[in-house]
Amino acid sequence: MKIQLFKFFYQINVWQSMVVVCLLSSPWFVYIFMIPDNHTKALLWAYTALTYFLLSFLLYIFLRLISNLGKTPIRKKIVTFTRIFIRFHVAMAILGVISILFHIVHMLNGGWGRTLQGTSGFLAVCALIPLLVTGYLRKKKSSGKRRRFHRYSAYISFIFILIHILF
Repeated sequence: MKIQLFKFFYQINVWQSMVVVCLLSSPWFVYIFMIPDNHTKALLWAYTALTYFLLSFLLYIFLRLISNLGKTPIRKKIVTFTRIFIRFHVAMAILGVISILFHIVHMLNGGWGRTLQGTSGFLAVCALIPLLVTGYLRKKKSSGKRRRFHRYSAYISFIFILIHILF
């Protein structure tokens, strides 16, 4: 049973992983859609996006762990987990982008677009675009150069998101 479940998770594609993540997240989405439109709802969309982006970024941490552990017994368990977790990386990034779009719509409708916070948010979205483009290109054809561009654009995007959160 355990082996069959692993085989299933090793072979799922982006759309199947989207279904799994959406099903697991559905109570949260129902809650957000049920509350009235206000500033709190916009912030909840932002926290949702941040959570998905941080979960996507965890993949890099797991990959670094694997490369630095050598031949230890824990490495095999982390490799197995990462082989499954990597299947959900794109799905979580897509849901993060969708959540950001909801956040942007709510913030613009609330009149927050022309504030310092709105400007830093705009810059954070501008920094997110190269991350998404490099991720798409990496998915189409993987290479060391594309992997590095994707990683560096993730760092830059993360810095701009932190600036947006702090200001």
